[in-house]
Amino acid sequence: MRWLNWVVSRAVPLAVLLAVACCCYTPIAVKSAATAVSADQQPSVRVRLSAITTSATVSCDAELQVKAAGNERRTDRAFVVLRRVGNSVVVTVGNNEWQRTTDTVILKGVRNVPVRVGGQAYRGMVLAFVSADELVVVNEIGLEDYLYSVVPCEIGPIRPETFEAVKAQAVAARSFTLARLGKRKALGFDLYDTYLRDQEYQGVGRETELSTRAVVETRGEVLLFDGKPAEALYHCNCGGITAQGSQPYLKPVRDTPEHRPGRPFCADGKYHEWQAEFEPIQYDTILTRLVGVGAKIKLRRVKLQKDKVSGRVLSLILDTDKGRFKVFGTDFRMALGLRSTMFDLKLSAGRMNVTGRGWGHGCGLCQDGAIEMARRGSSYRQILAHYYPGLKLGQQY
Repeated sequence: MRWLNWVVSRAVPLAVLLAVACCCYTPIAVKSAATAVSADQQPSVRVRLSAITTSATVSCDAELQVKAAGNERRTDRAFVVLRRVGNSVVVTVGNNEWQRTTDTVILKGVRNVPVRVGGQAYRGMVLAFVSADELVVVNEIGLEDYLYSVVPCEIGPIRPETFEAVKAQAVAARSFTLARLGKRKALGFDLYDTYLRDQEYQGVGRETELSTRAVVETRGEVLLFDGKPAEALYHCNCGGITAQGSQPYLKPVRDTPEHRPGRPFCADGKYHEWQAEFEPIQYDTILTRLVGVGAKIKLRRVKLQKDKVSGRVLSLILDTDKGRFKVFGTDFRMALGLRSTMFDLKLSAGRMNVTGRGWGHGCGLCQDGAIEMARRGSSYRQILAHYYPGLKLGQQY
């Protein structure tokens, strides 16, 4: 989930990303976190696989069990093609149409062999149904198995000397997942497979021995707030101080030893400092769309309004030839593709010069900082306590 690390650095309206039309049928009920978690069994997670809207090819290196419209069959290394036709899923095995149904199609490899969707292999089962004029393909998988892929996708290159940071990432990602289970129940899945919305998940192909070990060694451990799993946000680089989040436990903390003034743990990160430059023809066009006026504006002056603790830009006052406009810092960041809202801005000879620090929303765990803490000998528990001082570490299952 370097989610929001790039969602706010691409000019894609959030309303479009999050809009969902009503379903064409009622998907299989999704267990909530409260009912899915037991003392001895991990919960299941339903992850929507992106970039699929009309068709998908499913296969398996062993027999593939397919259930549709109350019927069941097994295929031996044959491709199963799922297509949306109207409100139905058409199931083709080999070159022959087998079933056409408005219900959910279930596909599973025998003996738990991973199932391939396109060229990507996934543990668990694959579900398919039609919703909002799209073919929705979902991977239902155990939470721990899901984390085997999420952890290396999210924290990047993994080395033995940074193993404790990987364990901290595993606990944060597990907590984040549990906090979101059931919130999209009406849609038939829990999470998207991209950091743009939730956490990055690319199936078996991204698993590594070291990251899997980090998941296994922290099995069931989560960060708790008032006894419930916390939505433990994380990001690439905080720029020296984390941001205030929407939850009371996501508070700004200095990314330094004992939170005291000094050199940040994340200071050597690639994106701890950055800069960007824009010509008037670029930013005038972008800001015209952002403020929503019909005629193109010309920017004259900019005033930044910052958070007093973290120094992040909360809003900007834009003085233009069409009047004065106020925009949110996050919207400005999204429109111009900036790495974070921790920035300063100057207009010089018509050019807009932006200098900033950090990459991402800045809330919770700073991955670059966690990696440096691990290098210096901190345990994953110490890393988590550093970035989430308002949370407690507990055993969920």
